[in-house]
Amino acid sequence: MRLLDPNWIDATAGRSEHDTKALAYVRHAASTIGNVVTRMCLLDTRDHLLPVTINDGNERIDNSYVVSPLTAYTGYAYYEIGQLGRPWLAWPLRHLLLRIGGWLERARIDRIVQVNNWLLSTNLYPPDWGGADLPEITHLLIEAYPDHAICFRSLNRHSNPGLIDRLEALGYLSIPSRQVYLFDGSNGPNSAYLHRRDSRNDARLMARTHYIQVPGDELADADYPRIEYLYNLLYLEKYCPLNPHFSANWMRAGQRDGWLKLIALRSPEGQIDAVLGWFANEHIVTTPVVGYNTALPQKLGLYRLISQISLEEAASRRCLLNMSAGAAHFKRMRGGQPEVEYSLVYVGHLSAKQRHVWRLLGRLLLTVGVPIMRKLKL
Repeated sequence: MRLLDPNWIDATAGRSEHDTKALAYVRHAASTIGNVVTRMCLLDTRDHLLPVTINDGNERIDNSYVVSPLTAYTGYAYYEIGQLGRPWLAWPLRHLLLRIGGWLERARIDRIVQVNNWLLSTNLYPPDWGGADLPEITHLLIEAYPDHAICFRSLNRHSNPGLIDRLEALGYLSIPSRQVYLFDGSNGPNSAYLHRRDSRNDARLMARTHYIQVPGDELADADYPRIEYLYNLLYLEKYCPLNPHFSANWMRAGQRDGWLKLIALRSPEGQIDAVLGWFANEHIVTTPVVGYNTALPQKLGLYRLISQISLEEAASRRCLLNMSAGAAHFKRMRGGQPEVEYSLVYVGHLSAKQRHVWRLLGRLLLTVGVPIMRKLKL
């Protein structure tokens, strides 16, 4: 069990495909995501290589939520509240967030080490990793970073029940983060979500569209700036600028190194108007890259098309699709099942004040945040 500088590893001979991708990813990822400041290394558990991010809490104030809990629980939430369309609820929640933000910043919750952090909205864990070595991992990280909280992001009870139980047994706190939507494709073409009315309508739209699906290995270098632009239109401009700003170079490297699978929709005139990027393991597919030309008429159904491609991909693999958060009504109408996602955070070695802040944050989110997410079907 050790922490490794990825630049010192010469090869991954004999290692799994997951480990090879992890090494390729860590070597360049942070430098090709525009609004992420972090340090990265690899945790060698002897069975797996896991990307690790290290933050000291003095990075840029608008650091993306994929490395900054302060951004996730205050800055990003502030944007999200504005999208609720309920002014009577938005005002008190934003007032509360402003007070909480200063409190969390003073407690330096961004001084944190995050294990298996791929800098994505949803991190996937090796499917054969049961977490038996978590005590050793926790001890190693506490010794290496005694002033940092230790965190595992992107865990939910449907996909990671064993890991959550093991982490809680070690004293990790369950901190709710958001509500994600899951689609079970294990029945292949008979998967229930494919037979929902809205999914059938989307399938008919796909059958008659003039857009051509272009797989990632057929994309030219000149296509990647356009793909970045489309991603930015949706995730940074329409949704929230605190989402990770994946650059054209990040996407190009992902397609080349195999940890990202892209597919684009090209019009008959030759213009790419939508893009989808999968990040997957043997059991779960996620879609960290989604983008389309938001200026085009809604009747073209670009978001519907790329969502349908995702649903059909999960069914063809007979696996679970984690469609992340956002567009909740759209996903529910297509059979998405809501599941609360958590970060598991260890603070037992930190000061009494820091332990208190993390525990209070967890209780506040469990008693206020989760009920609001469920009641409003976010």
